[in-house]
Amino acid sequence: MENKGRLLVVDDDRAIRKLLERIARRAGFEVDGAKDGLEALEMLDRAEYDIALIDLMMPRLSGYELVQLIGTRERRPVLIVATALTNGDCASVDDTLVREVIRKPFDVHAIVAALNDVMHERQAKLPIAAPAAEEQKEKKSETAPPLNAQPPC
Repeated sequence: MENKGRLLVVDDDRAIRKLLERIARRAGFEVDGAKDGLEALEMLDRAEYDIALIDLMMPRLSGYELVQLIGTRERRPVLIVATALTNGDCASVDDTLVREVIRKPFDVHAIVAALNDVMHERQAKLPIAAPAAEEQKEKKSETAPPLNAQPPC
């Protein structure tokens, strides 16, 4: 299976973290897990991730704090928050930094769709290298007849 991107799952609930990791791996992502925000920051210092899937309510360093700290980094992953909190509680999450909020209990298909959407967006923004000028000339001369060519018949 092709690697779609690199994901960091951050959740203090081991069962949920492992479930999210398994879902993402089956969807084709390379996945690492962190048990809290501090461990996530250490991992972000060591490796680059395309996406971070973050729980908000965690000990030591909450998801709220983690989102803010990631927002100060030059290179940062796209953030998706997974939470059991209500809409009112999520209002304090910086929506300029968080791409999507997924509610717990979550739907597996919604998680996979959110991850795939983020990666499609990221890939669409990558610059596509144009062929070199010489290659373009060669292609043009192969497909277009010379200007002084006589019409057939």
